[in-house]
Amino acid sequence: MRIGAALIGATTALLGVNSAFGSSFYVYQGSDYAYITSNHQIAGVCDREVDGFSVYTNYYRTIDPDGSYRRVEEKGGLCNSSGSSSNVVWKIRACENLPLAPDACSSWKEHH
Repeated sequence: MRIGAALIGATTALLGVNSAFGSSFYVYQGSDYAYITSNHQIAGVCDREVDGFSVYTNYYRTIDPDGSYRRVEEKGGLCNSSGSSSNVVWKIRACENLPLAPDACSSWKEHH
C-alpha cells in the first residue's frame, strides 16, 4: 500500500499541477494542497487524502535570507497555516511525508 501511495505521489510530483481559485493561490500534490492567501501573508497546507501520511508545505517569504525556507505541517487530516502581517509569502510547494520512501512533492510554484 505504501509503495502504491509513493508511486501515485511521485507521479503527481512530476506533473506539478496548480490552479488559482479566486484570489488565493493553490499547489496540489494528489488531493492534498498548499496555498498562499490573497494578501500573500499566510501559507498553509491541507491534508485531504486521510491516508495516514502527514502533509507539509515549504514556503519562502521575501525576508528569508540565504534561500532558506519555512515549513508548515498537518498531521491530522485537516488544514494548518502560518504567516505574518508584515512579510510576503511568494513561493510554495506541497509535499506528502512518506516514511519509507522519498517524500512526494509538487514542483515549486511562485505567486506574484
